[in-house]
Amino acid sequence: MQAPGARREGPRLTGPWRWIDALAFHGYAWFLILPGGLLGLLIPRWGPLPFEVYARGVFDADLPEQVLASALNQYRYMKSMEFGFGVFSVCFRDFIYTDRRFNRFFLGIIFLGAAERALSVVLDGMPRPFYVAAIFIELSVGLIVFISTRRTLRAASPAVD
Repeated sequence: MQAPGARREGPRLTGPWRWIDALAFHGYAWFLILPGGLLGLLIPRWGPLPFEVYARGVFDADLPEQVLASALNQYRYMKSMEFGFGVFSVCFRDFIYTDRRFNRFFLGIIFLGAAERALSVVLDGMPRPFYVAAIFIELSVGLIVFISTRRTLRAASPAVD
């Protein structure tokens, strides 16, 4: 029996797959936190790379001031969500690998994000190459975690007699 608040050791992956999974999961989560979320939130309108110049590069449009402010407002909001999902992923990794609800939630977000990017290509047109690559990166991370967690979820579930 464990003491209250003690961390339960979940099933672990072994062999080379352990490293592939760790690289995919942590690489994705920390990308969401650092360059994806934090830098997107903290780049101001002034400085070495003015946020307006950055945003105009992302949106590639000569937008009127209010439209640009609205786009930047939404952009910062989406960056905060990206940051939050990365923090969630790191903080709840053990649950993602051992609890079916957390696993479905995590995988659902990754696969929904990739599906939305693909739908955007169909509806909105071809984005810059990085954003097309992001579809395949997110699908790959999702598939790696899905394959990994089939084993860890099964090992974590209580035995049925």
